[in-house]
Amino acid sequence: MDEKLRRVAVVTGASRGIGLAIVTKLAAEGFDVAACSRVRSDGLEAVMACHPAVRFFLFDLADVESVTSCAQHLHKAHARIDVLVNAAGIAAGGLFSMTRVEDMKRVFDINYFHQILFTQYVAKKMMRARSGSIVNIASVAGSRADAGTLSYGGSKAALIHATGVLATELGPFDIRVNAISPAVVETDMAAEMDEKARAVLNERSALGGEIKPADVAGLVSFLVSEAASKMTGQILCLDRGLH
Repeated sequence: MDEKLRRVAVVTGASRGIGLAIVTKLAAEGFDVAACSRVRSDGLEAVMACHPAVRFFLFDLADVESVTSCAQHLHKAHARIDVLVNAAGIAAGGLFSMTRVEDMKRVFDINYFHQILFTQYVAKKMMRARSGSIVNIASVAGSRADAGTLSYGGSKAALIHATGVLATELGPFDIRVNAISPAVVETDMAAEMDEKARAVLNERSALGGEIKPADVAGLVSFLVSEAASKMTGQILCLDRGLH
């Protein structure tokens, strides 16, 4: 296929967990995938070995210069960008009374501010092409008021709000912006969660079982497909019926 006709997807947080599952899924579906991450993990190396169309781009959300540099390299490497999946982020927990503002600012930088900056860079190419699909990986923590989620939940709430705003502003350019809001997904990050808090979420879930990274990847695949071509500004909950 002509390189100019191949679909290109940019995925952040690509070295493990949800991001790696998304890279794997989109590569299997024929996308050229720009896997953006701080490291080339063994899992990512394995995917790249199976799918030559997956390329690694150094990307550190904690570093503004890295975010800018990655965007510049992407623009040089690809004539078009069809999909952006913002899957990178960090977990954080702590009661309000014990939360340091400095720590909270770091969480927001990584989970919100620098993601918005990166999205601005990528969206410029989409706007010129008048086409694109952006998927933000949010969290149910952004729409709930559970104890200990001030920083993390707040950053995800901001990302959820941004999803709607971007959908409104980018819609005239035929760019769709949606978000997936999962409950606990079985990743390394989830292993850091307090067991009591996880038990409470399990009790409040209508469905049993676990949410796997592949479940999130499947939903991303749908959102960037033609089947979802009329969907934008949506926050899709993947939470086993949490109440």
